[in-house]
Amino acid sequence: MIRKTRQIILLMTFIFFGVYSNVSAEIVDRIVAVVNNEIITLIQLNKATQPYKSKIEAAQISIEKQKIQIENLEKNMLAQLIDRSLTSQEAVKYNVEVTDKNIDQAINNFMKMKKLNQDELEKGLAAEGILYTDYRLKMKEEILQSMLINRAVRSKVIITESDIKTYYDAHKEEFSGIKKYHLKNILLDNEADSKAIEKKLGENISFAQLAKEYSIGTNAEEGGDLGVFDINSFSENIKNGLIPLGKGDHSAVLEIGQGYQILYVEDILLEGNKTLDQASPQIQNVLYKQQAEKRFKDWIESLKKNAFIKTML
Repeated sequence: MIRKTRQIILLMTFIFFGVYSNVSAEIVDRIVAVVNNEIITLIQLNKATQPYKSKIEAAQISIEKQKIQIENLEKNMLAQLIDRSLTSQEAVKYNVEVTDKNIDQAINNFMKMKKLNQDELEKGLAAEGILYTDYRLKMKEEILQSMLINRAVRSKVIITESDIKTYYDAHKEEFSGIKKYHLKNILLDNEADSKAIEKKLGENISFAQLAKEYSIGTNAEEGGDLGVFDINSFSENIKNGLIPLGKGDHSAVLEIGQGYQILYVEDILLEGNKTLDQASPQIQNVLYKQQAEKRFKDWIESLKKNAFIKTML
């Protein structure tokens, strides 16, 4: 089979160069890779690398560095084109097809997520040097890869409850939510009075009662209630005064622009906090994606081992 494939490719190469040998010298193309019975041409490679080449050529670096970066880009892009050729051949083998409707739906979903309309999308692509037709082709390849992953990989991906718990334990900060403080304050215009109030708080007198009696703040009648805050938005002085406090604790006297205040922690809340059960679907998706990508890479490597691939870059 491999020998037959090589014979076919050799014939294709002769035909390819035979055709181009009689064409104007201005048209420069050649085969840069052979993947089973398909070829990848220099024109295809240049088209795929052009948007990235433009950025390299515009960068403020030496010609030598540009040359090295472009060489690496071409090698990496050729490897991607070979992978695409292999997956497209497998798609034909398994009768997997991406329709225009599939592409339209994927693009519409992307525009909704990014809050773009069609005109904005096309302008954004143009700014990157990408034609809309090429963008649709790239989207088609991504959808095709997803379909092939589902067909060739899905049954081999197994996520256990133990895997989910291990991930949850290793990423607890991610699921612990944002710590917010429900605060009250007593606002005064001089330090001496503030110190006197602080002393009264040490005698177990209600913070709300003292706020109503002594605070000059507009919230005094509400017992000094301020509301709920993420303290990371506060000044370092206030934030450092609150960090050591727990629920039911009050700060020392803090100097602020309008005078002096004492803060009281009514409650500490966690917004967005997720238990293991609540986080489980999210973690399962993450782990599935990780395993699927690895399985897909392994699958591509197995295709390469059984394919005839020759690069001529």
